[in-house]
Amino acid sequence: MSSLNHPDKITLDAFSDPQLQTQAGNGYYNRFTNVLRTPVLNAKSIQLMNANFINSVLQLNDASSLMFFYYTSVSPSSVRQLANLRCVRLLQSNYVPPAGYTAFTRNRYYNSVSELVSSLNVASAAGGDDVVYNPLFSSGAISFGYDTTTRKVSVASLISGQFVILAAADDPFVIDQLRGTTNPLRQVRMNGFNNFSGYTGATIQPFVPGFSMNSRLGFAMSINARGLYFGPSVTFGCATSTGAPISLSSVEADAFPILLGSQNVSIYLSIITGSGVDNTGRKNLLCSIPIEVAPLAINSYTASAIELPAKSIPNEIYEISVEMLDDVGVPFLQAPNYNTELSLVFGY
Repeated sequence: MSSLNHPDKITLDAFSDPQLQTQAGNGYYNRFTNVLRTPVLNAKSIQLMNANFINSVLQLNDASSLMFFYYTSVSPSSVRQLANLRCVRLLQSNYVPPAGYTAFTRNRYYNSVSELVSSLNVASAAGGDDVVYNPLFSSGAISFGYDTTTRKVSVASLISGQFVILAAADDPFVIDQLRGTTNPLRQVRMNGFNNFSGYTGATIQPFVPGFSMNSRLGFAMSINARGLYFGPSVTFGCATSTGAPISLSSVEADAFPILLGSQNVSIYLSIITGSGVDNTGRKNLLCSIPIEVAPLAINSYTASAIELPAKSIPNEIYEISVEMLDDVGVPFLQAPNYNTELSLVFGY
């Protein structure tokens, strides 16, 4: 058999896919296909040698981390109810508003936590959002702060007589709200470009159940967690160590903010049928690559010397499709001017 059919290594390149810009909306891609000029025959295994791609995800992920949830009520004993749930949100970084529409705050690249907090304060104040498309918006109910000494984010209650507690990302009421289970007409939506049918025709704000901006800002306690200082007047499901509602005061996050839109990128190959399995049961996982650079920088990864090849591959390989998902399972989208390259090693 020709040695041309037994290459030791090959490279896959997104820019070599002529259909690259038609893979997803707005030309963004998280999948590309390379047709091999010469097929690979009778290979027994395949392994990633190195990968280079842009860390395209901003500090807050457009697909999962743009909504901050809290409850507010005049009664501290019954504050945690679905009807009392409120939301401060940012719109996606590529959001295109209708002509003349200004009631929004867009996600963007943040050089510091202080810059992010400033944007959130704009979004939570009057004119920062639209109650028609965000039925959970309460103008001026809370404000955000950042202490450069403790390096933690805080949230303050601003309305006299109103008690506020911060919601856990996995709170069943939050997930009910996101999915529209109880009331689909209270889901947070985006007033879309050329949207002529109002709220019901608008796109639902992207989300991933169990993940929210709260945990990224440091309010990371689970719905079932109990903080170190739980005592009298606590509220079940409050994502702080004290568990107590606040009124005209502030509460500091227990954890430090993690402004990293994605921590890992999982690489899937169409030719792997059972060698790698991810936590959702998908069976074409090649590897998981950690993000080690800031947003919009090149993430370069080289595999260790340990050989852990995928062995469930076909005898004849004529093309290979690559798919990229982030660590919460949503597409790791790349702009059409961002190239992605993988080097693969074959064993025979």
